[in-house]
Amino acid sequence: MTTDSSAIPYALVDPPEDAHRKAIDPERVGALADDIAAQGLLQPPGVRGPSPEGRYRVIWGHRRYLAIGLLRWPELPARVFPWDYDPLDARTAENFMQERLTPVEEAEIIKRYVDQGQSLAAIARKTRHSPAWVGARVRLLEWPEDVRAGVQEGALTLGVAELLAQIDHESYRASLIDEAARVGASVATVGVWLAHYGAERARIVTNHETIQEIAARRELWKIVTPCDYCGVDEAYETTRSFRLCASCSAELVEAIRTNGQPTAQH
Repeated sequence: MTTDSSAIPYALVDPPEDAHRKAIDPERVGALADDIAAQGLLQPPGVRGPSPEGRYRVIWGHRRYLAIGLLRWPELPARVFPWDYDPLDARTAENFMQERLTPVEEAEIIKRYVDQGQSLAAIARKTRHSPAWVGARVRLLEWPEDVRAGVQEGALTLGVAELLAQIDHESYRASLIDEAARVGASVATVGVWLAHYGAERARIVTNHETIQEIAARRELWKIVTPCDYCGVDEAYETTRSFRLCASCSAELVEAIRTNGQPTAQH
């Protein structure tokens, strides 16, 4: 396969048929257009063509293609691949290398490779990630739609989402998704919610109590840990971790022993 750089009439270039990115933010495209107008196009999009009809199709650089359209450039500077070249590998390498995708978008790319019959090890080489990472993206697509939507929107971290995906009661899970997004719940906190759900599941699924009543009782489920400095029990999510080398850790312990622990002000 060979490629070359060319300036192609913009009117002959079509957007990608199966873009990896699920949504394009118009404001970001506008900002990108302003940047290109000021600094020029630093990295051209990739296209394949010409087709038998003489047209070209964007492989990567969808936003750059749209931004140049906003600028009304008559030509699109681009790297050109042969029309019969499978764009999946090139687009994957471009997007993964520049970390432009959400985890859900990454998972859908992985699924295309899986559907082709490729092994997780082969996919890992193409995406420059470990087989375990690839396997995690495959499992992501098995999560409920509302959990995947939370990840796609950036409201849930992957760790939190993986726990929420284990809750099989739709309306209760939805309430937890909303709460996790609202308070920025940690994995530890959601782990407590999941344990509470396991204990209360029979009541929840048979609707013997309202979700609000059960959610209120969830507040009784707390992970507490003693503060290493003052010794007072605190809710786990309100504590903080510090990484110390062995010598500094020993000095801190000795300082506490020498000076005594403070009176708790909690």
